[in-house]
Amino acid sequence: MEPEFPGYRFQREPTTGECEVIHPEGVDLTLDAVTVSNWRVGNIAHVGRLREAIAGLLGEGSALERIVLYSGSHAGDVIDEPSFGELERELRLLESSTDAWVREFADGLSELIRMARREKNPIVFV
Repeated sequence: MEPEFPGYRFQREPTTGECEVIHPEGVDLTLDAVTVSNWRVGNIAHVGRLREAIAGLLGEGSALERIVLYSGSHAGDVIDEPSFGELERELRLLESSTDAWVREFADGLSELIRMARREKNPIVFV
């Protein structure tokens, strides 16, 4: 982050990749300034309906269900790079879905995975 914010030094939280300004003291960057992407899957009911729709397409116990859609409120959880490949394989299967809502979800999560790889950080649920 130092190249993006000259004159600042950061301390990186190893699990989430979140950076805190450590120099100069007292500087508080907004979350928007240090967030690459912010994408909302939906509320608890929306996530539940999406989980059912995807289970109908991929079957019970898919990686998307186990890793992403198992809860509508798993703030603080992270998806690390080792899970990205399995998720991407399933997301490719959803690209041809006739359900626009499912395709929108697949597009959004695919984009998050691309950004997480580029930034070398996990996907973090907030």
